[in-house]
Amino acid sequence: MEPPILTTERLVTRMAEPRDVPRVVAYFRDQQAFLAPFSPRRPPGFITEAYWHERIAQSLDDFNADRAMRLFLFDRAAGNVLGTCSFTQIERGPAQYCVLGFGLSEGHQGRGLMAEALRPAIGYAFEALEIHRIGANYMPHNRRSGRLLRRLGFVVEGYARDYLLINGRWEDHVLTSLTNPQHSRG
Repeated sequence: MEPPILTTERLVTRMAEPRDVPRVVAYFRDQQAFLAPFSPRRPPGFITEAYWHERIAQSLDDFNADRAMRLFLFDRAAGNVLGTCSFTQIERGPAQYCVLGFGLSEGHQGRGLMAEALRPAIGYAFEALEIHRIGANYMPHNRRSGRLLRRLGFVVEGYARDYLLINGRWEDHVLTSLTNPQHSRG
């Protein structure tokens, strides 16, 4: 299966390619301070071209092996990276489950861009990947992510204390999910 290219009015959401490495590095370099409170600590060399050449190759392997789908949000007009959305921890068998993670540059918050990217990406995960359930979790103080997930139809399923190590601290998370009512893969 070919990786998706999801085009909307303002975005092209797709997997990064080797030619995108400078733009990916620029995104993470420029957004480092903004994304740090919401992200796990980054490995050494994270903001280098060498790291991203390896990571992009690994992401394609993960997609082809049905383990993950890591997408970048590219500005349709300018071509620069505005954010990310990833469907990881794909589990087959009776679960047919994955975990959604996402991030958007500070200067592009509040414009509906993440919803614009996630609607077709979720549709692709449900239809092409035949995922039944998508989990998405957020820290309670990240109200913007909570509102976005509710708008997309995710429902709260619980609350997990000390759920993930984020920026060097164990953080509580609100657990949400969205299920695919059309799922038929068994």
